Amino acid sequence: MIRQGSRKVRFSGGYNVPLDANPFNSWAKVIDCGDIPVTSYDNAYALKQIEEGHHYILSRPPHTDSKEPGPSKKGKTLPRVITLGGDHTITLPLLRSMNREYGPITVIHFDSHLDTWRPKVFGGSPSHQASINHGTYFYHASEEGLLANDTNIHAGIRTTLSGLSDYENDGYCGFEIVEAREIDTIGMDGIIKKIKHRVGLERPVYLSLDIDTLDPAFAPATGTPETGGWSTRELRTIIRGLEGVNLVAADIVEVAPAYDTNAEHTTMAAADTLYEIMTLMVKRGPLSKMVDGGQNEEL
Repeated sequence: MIRQGSRKVRFSGGYNVPLDANPFNSWAKVIDCGDIPVTSYDNAYALKQIEEGHHYILSRPPHTDSKEPGPSKKGKTLPRVITLGGDHTITLPLLRSMNREYGPITVIHFDSHLDTWRPKVFGGSPSHQASINHGTYFYHASEEGLLANDTNIHAGIRTTLSGLSDYENDGYCGFEIVEAREIDTIGMDGIIKKIKHRVGLERPVYLSLDIDTLDPAFAPATGTPETGGWSTRELRTIIRGLEGVNLVAADIVEVAPAYDTNAEHTTMAAADTLYEIMTLMVKRGPLSKMVDGGQNEEL
């Protein structure tokens, strides 16, 4: 359904006016790689399928600068991969895939929820597999050493908690928090500055975006909506403000088309957010630029 929402982007030509770039008419080649086949009968095996499917694409030579040195552990230039999904649990196998190529990575996490909860707090953890879910995957990512310590950040948080210990645990997982309500005091520019200061402009960064970052008025079709969120305009402006950050991969998740309006507000918002993230990646240039001092041609 996000694919359907993205059709209107190409229909209007694809030129991103605020970012002064067209991701479809540049050095990059944009490809829809289709779907990763995932079993619905075995969650553990499904997570492994997602990891392997993602890594198969991530480890392929990119269209541009495939033979140039890049920021991966092996010194290669890799393609950027944006994954579209449902349940946010998929971020865990995606980060496992990223770790195989980049090592521990910095994460920008747009969401209304922390998703770093300890399994016994969120879900009760009756089994190991049950402990891995859409509220605990960053806890597991931290425990597995997939996250770069003290460089990660949440943005858009406005969830209720089991207690202040949730924030303490979140800090142990290496995250800083930008709450949704901070937009009323520091504005969009202040939020952008906090994110960029936290993650920096040098290291590889993974961006994970839960569509429930948006207020349900703008994105009702999601599993765990929270009122008091940002508008689509505000989120798109904040994402555009991340220009200069070295985004190497991303995901957009928690879109539930069955709950959408007849006007498909949620899938359209997800597609437009995808468009902003993709434009940032393309405008930044091939990942080889991270190690060659920016000698490649820019847009």
